[in-house]
Amino acid sequence: MAVFFLFLLSLSVGCLTTQFWVPGPDFGRGYFQMNALVVLGLLGLAVAVWFLYPLAPFGTHEDLGSTAMWIAVAAAFVYYGTIWREAWGASHWAAAVALTATAIAFFAAGHALVGSPTPLPHRDLLLTVNLGASALLLGWSLVTMLLGHWYLVVPGLRFRHLVIFCQVLQGTVFLRILAVGLSMGAAATVDPLVEPHPLRILIGLSGHGMFFWFRLLWGLAIPLLLAVMSLSCARRRANQSATGILYVLVMGSLIGEITALYLTLITGVPV
Repeated sequence: MAVFFLFLLSLSVGCLTTQFWVPGPDFGRGYFQMNALVVLGLLGLAVAVWFLYPLAPFGTHEDLGSTAMWIAVAAAFVYYGTIWREAWGASHWAAAVALTATAIAFFAAGHALVGSPTPLPHRDLLLTVNLGASALLLGWSLVTMLLGHWYLVVPGLRFRHLVIFCQVLQGTVFLRILAVGLSMGAAATVDPLVEPHPLRILIGLSGHGMFFWFRLLWGLAIPLLLAVMSLSCARRRANQSATGILYVLVMGSLIGEITALYLTLITGVPV
């Protein structure tokens, strides 16, 4: 359940980072309500996992993590309420508070739950970078897909918004690839005589290589290809094609990042 808990918080953080970049009056209340309900649902599931399973997800930072969780849930409800009233300025403040609190809980849980079964230089820094990149990829892939779908609901929207979101999404895929590359580079610098060696246990088929290579294919290679294709479709105003491609990209990102969290918890190497 630790993987599921981190995944829920990661997706919540990523979704909240997308809430500041499109004008409320253009998209209307419905679009932001949909996003707010997604975040509330994710945070609600995270709280349920936190209470129902003896995870102790925040380790020595239990007070900080638990306080951040409750603030995040409260701020998410306030965010939904401000959207309902179409108070766009207040909604940005509520979303910012929810984002900050959820991020604090997410990184506190990540550092508490990921151990050090293998030696790895700069593990804490690499973990922070990879968790952040993972959250951005998950959030922007899901919300960009929802945005593409919204063009079917409100056909008169300017395509500039979808193009920008697809560009940012492509950037998050590159950032995620860079983060994984940094971890692999750090693992490669470990003395080859050390056992268990972080690189061998990660990429070798005698270790967790089957899951790792599957993660690279579904979680990085395929999303990168699909991100390029979706941006091309958005630029050609083919929003239905872009949305269909984004559906597949979301599935690849979800599979890849869940597998990545599993590998990170098992091996201690952030991927």
